[in-house]
Amino acid sequence: MAWRLLLLLVAARAAEPWTRAPASVAGAAGKLAQPSVRPPVYTVDLALPAEQRWAHIAEAYRSKVPDIVAYFEAVVPRWAMPLVEAVGARMGGYFHLYGGEMAGLAEALGASPGLIVLMNLVYQLEGLGLNCSTWNVTGPTRKDDPGCVDVDPGQEWSYCHSAHAAGAMQSHDGFTYLSRKLDEADGPGMCTSIVAQATDGTIIHGRNLDWNLPAVMRSLVVDVDFVNTSKSADTLFRMTTAVGFVGGFNGMAYRGRGGDGWSVTIDARGKGGKPLDNLLQALRVHSLTPCQHLRHVLERTSDFEQGISALSTTPLIDEMYYIVAGTKAAEGAVVTRGREKAVDVWRLNPSEPDGWFRLQTNYDHWNPVPAADDRRNPGIAMMKATGQAGLSTASMWHVITSFPVFNHHTDISLIAMPQKQIFNVTVWMGGEH
Repeated sequence: MAWRLLLLLVAARAAEPWTRAPASVAGAAGKLAQPSVRPPVYTVDLALPAEQRWAHIAEAYRSKVPDIVAYFEAVVPRWAMPLVEAVGARMGGYFHLYGGEMAGLAEALGASPGLIVLMNLVYQLEGLGLNCSTWNVTGPTRKDDPGCVDVDPGQEWSYCHSAHAAGAMQSHDGFTYLSRKLDEADGPGMCTSIVAQATDGTIIHGRNLDWNLPAVMRSLVVDVDFVNTSKSADTLFRMTTAVGFVGGFNGMAYRGRGGDGWSVTIDARGKGGKPLDNLLQALRVHSLTPCQHLRHVLERTSDFEQGISALSTTPLIDEMYYIVAGTKAAEGAVVTRGREKAVDVWRLNPSEPDGWFRLQTNYDHWNPVPAADDRRNPGIAMMKATGQAGLSTASMWHVITSFPVFNHHTDISLIAMPQKQIFNVTVWMGGEH
């Protein structure tokens, strides 16, 4: 009977929300105290042939390629590689907008086309080598948790039986792949974005990207100013990306082209859905990744409403949230994307109680969040405590660097204010995941 009691104790401990784990709090405090950097800023000229645009950046990072290869070999299962290689062999066909750039990156980095494909699908593939327990990497999500049911009504992939946490094999859609063991110090591997309006109408945008990236991948993070010298020397937009990656995690369009500028961040929707389905969507439909779509819209628009409209359309590989800030009062919104189009646009409405801000994590705002991963309610409480009258870039920074909005898996933080063309990115370099 003793072993049964031990199993019950272990299961109870594993089910504890990560936001209440002392190790999580300590890990976040430790990471916040360690070194951080502002990413280097490079320029990409869209007037150049696509294959040449990134060469000057890629050549500076060639020495990191072996470590990048090792990272993907550790997280992507072998069964996925033939699919990835098939995409790499016809890169221009699958990535019709950016295939030329990806081919040029492969050459400049001295990397295989397959590696560049992996890098550009990394937001969709990060769970391929893991079982469904990564939907909540701090322990199995609880059966019948309302948040789990809303994300996956059949609980076929988001609900994880306790056996999966012990390193069992997981099967899905005919494939079997190895799960990972869980650790009480693991974090959500997700994101939080906030858009808010101050009393003077200024819009402030904050976000954390919680992605569990190893140090070698964090060292690839750069800000890129995109120009088109055939038309003007002015910067069209700035985008946060990683060398080898042609899409973006954050971005801000500058004034001009018929608008006053706007900023955008992305959050995964329900952990991004089933990673195998995402990959098959890329193979079958040749859809854009959400990160590529973010860039494509920034290239075409500098107006908040135009940005909202463009982000709401175009087929995507997987579901996503786009969090958008403009330059005028009430110009803030969360665009909830399905694969084909937006299913909801949740705008600022300062006339409503607490409508002066919108806080988005990884779950639809109209549904409850899973008890196992509730960053929403602590974040909302912090924003209410700040108050609209107290909102500033400094107070937004305080919120996004406070636990659990900031946690030990936060890799990138952003404060943006399009009205004043502020776009400050911080990469948290300290510690290993």
